Amino acid sequence: MRILIVSHPPLSAELGAAQTALALATALRERGHDALPWSPEPLPSGTRWWSGRRGQQRALEKFAAGHGPFDVIDTPPTTATRTLARAGWLVARSIQPELLYLADALADDRRNRPALRFLLHALLTGSRGATVVAGWRRARLILCLGSGELAWMRRRFPRWAGKLRFYVSAPLRDERPALLALRRQRLESPRREGIRFLWIGRWTAHKGTGEVLRFFVQRSAAFPADTLTLAGCGPAAERDIPPAWLASGSVQLIPSFSRAELLVLLAGHDAGLFTSAVEGWGLSLNEMLEAGLPVFATGAGAVADLRPYFPASLRPFPPPARAGLEPLPLEDLEANGYLRRFSWPEIARRYEEDVLAACRTAS
Repeated sequence: MRILIVSHPPLSAELGAAQTALALATALRERGHDALPWSPEPLPSGTRWWSGRRGQQRALEKFAAGHGPFDVIDTPPTTATRTLARAGWLVARSIQPELLYLADALADDRRNRPALRFLLHALLTGSRGATVVAGWRRARLILCLGSGELAWMRRRFPRWAGKLRFYVSAPLRDERPALLALRRQRLESPRREGIRFLWIGRWTAHKGTGEVLRFFVQRSAAFPADTLTLAGCGPAAERDIPPAWLASGSVQLIPSFSRAELLVLLAGHDAGLFTSAVEGWGLSLNEMLEAGLPVFATGAGAVADLRPYFPASLRPFPPPARAGLEPLPLEDLEANGYLRRFSWPEIARRYEEDVLAACRTAS
């Protein structure tokens, strides 16, 4: 089948949504399909923040008309337009829980912004939310990211239960051997004083930035040898970090890092932190767990789907108030089925069963 898989960000493996589109397209091609990843970026010069969404929609409609026909058009819901619905079997595939992100950002603005700015943000949020829901309505199938989002959609939109499906995510196939090598090496690593905690994510409220800082205030007072690295956080994090933490080295900021630098980052830490209140998936969670790090996590994103495979390594946030990490046996990811379930060949096979089979039946 001919499948167009849309990524709003540019097609770079450094970007999470684009990485997903690239990996899914590659795995579907290996199953014999003509799967094409595509992005509307770069948008024309002169595009402003208020016209970016419509620019993406127009670029996608033009591409689908000029390079079609496509059997399946797989796109995030904000670009699942009426015109696109006439160009192929339309799948609205989730990359992140759009409505929950919008609600969380609006609540943060209500607490922290002047009334006028809050009202403006509320209007924009309502417009974007309406676009998301309209995209879901037009789509022939809605592909949720993870079982948690699927359950939420079933509760909130029961009338669409028949067209709801879900998929999972996974690290890139070429990166997995190095992650598993770190996992094996960790078994032989000597114990050291203090726990080196690692937190990875954008510095935004729904990622639990307040939670991780409140945790480390108490942790550093009780265990001064412990350290915290905030990675991928951009320049904004520095404004919220006490200067004394940075000066002492108890907190290290890594505003950005490349995929090649990820392995060094994982190897240099003892435990991961995952503090999101709302999350799409959280691929860093897979990466930390596969590399053998115990991860102290809230219940957001991929946690519910991964917990059965990591009963020892995936633990509740916050960590218990004790100095060290108790040694626990690492899970056998081959024997427990994790490496098969969370692999792009298996994700593509299930996409074939859930999405492409429905398209064939309708045809």
